[in-house]
Amino acid sequence: MSTEADRTYINLMIIRTLAVTKGRTSVHQIHKSIEPKMGIGVRSLQRYMKHLEEWGLVRGDGKNPQGFSLTLQAKELISDMAQGASA
Repeated sequence: MSTEADRTYINLMIIRTLAVTKGRTSVHQIHKSIEPKMGIGVRSLQRYMKHLEEWGLVRGDGKNPQGFSLTLQAKELISDMAQGASA
């Protein structure tokens, strides 16, 4: 069973992966990037992506396999956090 901190960290790892990847990123690409660190399954990752999409932080492209990218809202959040860190 994962804790709230674990879930938050996984969400941040997903967002980080999308932020450093140009263009469309599939669930399998994200999984390959974070799984060694987190031990999360593909199906669990899909659920995380669904929640991030519901929260307006990622956008799915509807293709098969589904690809994702960050929304403008997520990019602005990352930018705000980076500016706060450098202040």
